Amino acid sequence: MKRLSLVSTLRHVGCIGTTVFIGFGLYGIYEFFFGSPPVHTLEFYHANSSIPFPFQDHGERVVSQYMQVGEILPNCGLDYVCPHNHFPVHIYSGKSKDDMPKICVSGKYVIQKDINNGGRGMNMVVVDVHRMKAVNARRFDTYAMDSSEMELFLLREVREGDILIAMTFDEASRNLGPMAKNILADLGSSQIQNLQFRGQWYMISQRGMKGFSLYETLKASKGGLWSPIDEHLCVPRQLKGQTIMPDPGVLQNDARVKFCEQHSYISDFCSVDQRNVPLKPAILTNRQLVGSAMFMTPIMVVGGESLSSLTLTLETLLSQPGIQPRFVVVVYNPEIIKDVPQLCKLFGFNAKATGVKEYYKIMEVVFETAHALFPGSSYVTVLEEGLLLAPDFLAFSASVLPLLHDPTIIAVSAWNANGFPNVSSRPDVVYRVEDFPGQAFTIRMSTYLRELKPNMKQCCNKRGWEGWLELGLWEREMVVPDVSRVLRRPVGHDLEPVTPLIRALFHRLRATNLEMTVTVNNADSLTAERYEIHLSELLNSSHAHMIKLTKEAISKCAEDESIKDFKMNFDEKQTVYVLPYTELDMTGYGGMKILCHCFGLFHEEHSSPRGLHRGLLRFSMKGNIVIFLSNRSPHFLMTPYNGSTLSLP
Repeated sequence: MKRLSLVSTLRHVGCIGTTVFIGFGLYGIYEFFFGSPPVHTLEFYHANSSIPFPFQDHGERVVSQYMQVGEILPNCGLDYVCPHNHFPVHIYSGKSKDDMPKICVSGKYVIQKDINNGGRGMNMVVVDVHRMKAVNARRFDTYAMDSSEMELFLLREVREGDILIAMTFDEASRNLGPMAKNILADLGSSQIQNLQFRGQWYMISQRGMKGFSLYETLKASKGGLWSPIDEHLCVPRQLKGQTIMPDPGVLQNDARVKFCEQHSYISDFCSVDQRNVPLKPAILTNRQLVGSAMFMTPIMVVGGESLSSLTLTLETLLSQPGIQPRFVVVVYNPEIIKDVPQLCKLFGFNAKATGVKEYYKIMEVVFETAHALFPGSSYVTVLEEGLLLAPDFLAFSASVLPLLHDPTIIAVSAWNANGFPNVSSRPDVVYRVEDFPGQAFTIRMSTYLRELKPNMKQCCNKRGWEGWLELGLWEREMVVPDVSRVLRRPVGHDLEPVTPLIRALFHRLRATNLEMTVTVNNADSLTAERYEIHLSELLNSSHAHMIKLTKEAISKCAEDESIKDFKMNFDEKQTVYVLPYTELDMTGYGGMKILCHCFGLFHEEHSSPRGLHRGLLRFSMKGNIVIFLSNRSPHFLMTPYNGSTLSLP
C-alpha cells in the first residue's frame, strides 16, 4: 500500500480549500446580483413617525399608514421592572372629553393627544409579540361614523399571535355595530356587548388566544359622566384566556322585547342588541342642581304623528340626569298615533289620550292635564313634537328656572331660532328676546291660568315656533340659549308640507349642545335692570370693536351669504363686535333682515328677524359676541356707535 507523504497530503488539502473558497465566492456573486434581499430588523423613523419594516422569522408586514410615536416614558411609568417575556403598558381613558386618552407600549406613547389621531371612539394598538413593540395604532370614531372601517382593521391588520390593545374614549357605543362587537368577542371580549352610552371599556387580547381575556374592564357612565380607566400593567408575550366567561350583568327586558316584536320598524330602539337593555332614568350627579324645582316640574310631551320619532324623544328624555318619570306625560291622539300607552309604560311615563286636532285645543289639554295631575307645581315644561334633547337639557332648564321669578320674563326656552353652526358657539350664554321660539319651553302655571287660557285660540293656534306672541305684544320677553338644547328631527313631506318658514328654520344644519357639564355664566344678569347694564358693559368693554361697513358691502354680502370680505379676526376669543346702523324701515326691521341674511342668521321674506331685544340682536361666532345695534335701541346713543353713517335697507 502506497503511503502518502506529508507534502502530498498538504497539497490535496490546499486544493480542496481553494475549491471551496472559489465556490463560496461564486455563490456570493450570484446572490448579490440575482438573490433575494436580506430581511431587516431595524425600525426607521421619519420625523415623529415610525415605519415598521419586515421582521426576521415573522414574514413581511405591511401596514396601512405610518404610526406616530409621542412621549417617551421609560417603563411606561411603572415603578417596577416587568418580568422576562413581559412588556409594560399604560392605559388611560381620560376624565372628560378634554382629557385625551393615552396608550403606552414598551416606553412609547402611541395613542395620545395629536398622536395617531387619538380621541373619541375606539382607540386600538397592535403589538408585535416577537419584539414586544407597537406596530400599528388607529382610532375609529364610532360616535360619528359606523364601525365598518374598524371591522376591516381588526380582520386585516391583527395577525395571528398579535396582541390587541383596545380602549374607548368619550362615546364609542352609538355606531358600534353587531359585526364589530362579534369580532371583538371572537378576540376574547366578554363585556363589549354591554357597552352603552359613554361607558369606558378596555381589553388586551391576542389573536389565537383560547377563551376570554383576563385583561378587560367595563365601567358604566352615570348621567353621561364616566370614571376614567387608568391601568399600569405588565403584559405577557403569550396571553392565556379563561374558558368560563366572567359574569357580566344579564340584560333582560321582556316587556321591551314584546313591544319590539310588534314594532320592529323602530330600528334603533328595537335592534337586536338593544331590545333587551333595561330602561332606567339617569341619576343626578351635579350637586349644585339638587333640590331644583325643575326636577318636580311636569314635562308635557306632544305625541305628534310618528311613533318612531316619539320613541327617540322619550329616550333622550329618560337619559336626562335627575329625570323623574312620574312627572312626564305624553299627550297623543289615538286616531293618529297608535300604541303610545304601551311605549310610555316601558319608560315609566304617563300617557293622556285626546281626540282634539286643532293645535290650540291640544295645548289646552296639555296645560289642563298638567294642572290636574300636578296641582302643586308652579311650572310646566312643554316639548313639542319631534324633538331630540341635548344631554344637559334638564340641567340647563334648572339653571335658568329662577329667572321666571322676574315678572318681565314670560318663559324660558331651550331652543334658539338663530342657532345655526356659524352663528351659535357659546353654550354658556343666554339672552333675552322678544319673540316666542317655542319647541321646548318652561312657563309658570299661573301665566297659563291668567293669561293664556282666556286667549288660547288667539295666542296659540299655531305651533310655538310659528309665533305665539307677536313682536312686543306681551311686553315681556323670553330667555333663550345661544346654543340650543333641543334639535327638531326632519319631518317627511307627507306629514308636513315644506313652507318657506319651515325651510328657513329647519332645512339648514343646526348647532345643538352635546356636552354634559356646561355652566351658564350670565343667568344672573338677565333680570330686566341687570340685562341693560350687562349690555352697556359689553358695548363699553375694551374688547368691543365697531364694525364699519358700507351699504354696498352689506348688499353684496347678503347676495353671496358670506362675510369673508369683512375684516373680523375671530382668532381673538371673547371679542365683542358691534355693527351699528340706522333702521329706515318704518314698519318693521327690513335693515336687520338684510344683516341676518348676510351673516347667516334666520331670514325669511315674510317673517320678522328672530332674537330681537329692543332694537338689538345678539349672537356669537367662534366664541366671539356679535351685536347688531339699530338706532331703535337705547344703547345706540352711546359713543362711538351714534356716529355710524350706515343706513339700511
